[in-house]
Amino acid sequence: MSAARPNEALIDEAAQWMALLHSGRASAQEEQAFAAWRASDPSREEIYRLMSGGLNQLQNPGLHRLPRQAVRHSLEAPSRRRFIEGLLGLTGVAIALGLAGRYSVGTSGGPLAWLPESGQLQTATAERLSATLVDGSSLILNAQTTVVPRFDDLQRLLLLRQGNLWIDVAQDPQRPFVVETEHGRLRALNSRLPDTRFLAERDDEATRIVMLNAQVELRTRSGQLQVISAGQSARFNAQEILEVTASSGHEQSWTDGQLEVRDWPLAEVIRQLRSYRRGIIRVSDQAAQLRLSGIYPLDDSDRTLRLLERSLPIQITYHSAYWVSIDVHPQHA
Repeated sequence: MSAARPNEALIDEAAQWMALLHSGRASAQEEQAFAAWRASDPSREEIYRLMSGGLNQLQNPGLHRLPRQAVRHSLEAPSRRRFIEGLLGLTGVAIALGLAGRYSVGTSGGPLAWLPESGQLQTATAERLSATLVDGSSLILNAQTTVVPRFDDLQRLLLLRQGNLWIDVAQDPQRPFVVETEHGRLRALNSRLPDTRFLAERDDEATRIVMLNAQVELRTRSGQLQVISAGQSARFNAQEILEVTASSGHEQSWTDGQLEVRDWPLAEVIRQLRSYRRGIIRVSDQAAQLRLSGIYPLDDSDRTLRLLERSLPIQITYHSAYWVSIDVHPQHA
């Protein structure tokens, strides 16, 4: 296998196990599931060894006890819950992982039925996708994004399960256009007019919208309402609208394969870069607070890491091709 290109699915799976096991918080059931995963296929064992840089590398104390937040952000597959539960199903072990289920949020704020997997649009690590829906609306999916269209005679509904989405809404005076996450829903207010465009991004904690043209009605799951107009950005969770600010004007740079940064903390830059690099990028707390500006290529993560190292007083260590640590340079610590 070392001479061939590693299987991308196995890389993603092994990256999840590395993050979980090195957190020091894996349960006995999860350790059992890992043992079953590793023993079931020699390819899995070899990929895990490759990504770990050899068994000796695993003894490096710097790779252990990662914070829970860093572990969650390091996971690359669309759902750790679905991944782990699938493995546990093979071994006959049933446990609750404590992660929220994926459901649709109705206008009243209550959960609807679980959604089938068919008909979804999904991108992998380092992949973007342009698509045209049946109504003529245009989409661009950022890396690691999952969207499920649900159109009927009454409305055009997009379920954004994870990731970042650019939307250009087609005119349809009869059916509103809605983007929905577990935190609430966004309804375009200008279905009769052209050029209703916005960005929607959903992560574990909240959903963010950046309005490019026209207006949308934002409704949280709890029922809080606000109209978001062109040039505004809003962030909300299920309970409330957390903030409404002026947009920076460069939020859609990812559609061109670039990450445009204006006085960002390094932690946010790396959060964005993780969707374009397989494996794990660990950032120390001290390095995460460093701020920078610039334009970085998303499609060449190695180059971006080199540029970051030149721009900031940091030291990047490659434990393997799939495990990178970023710390403040010893001379500046």
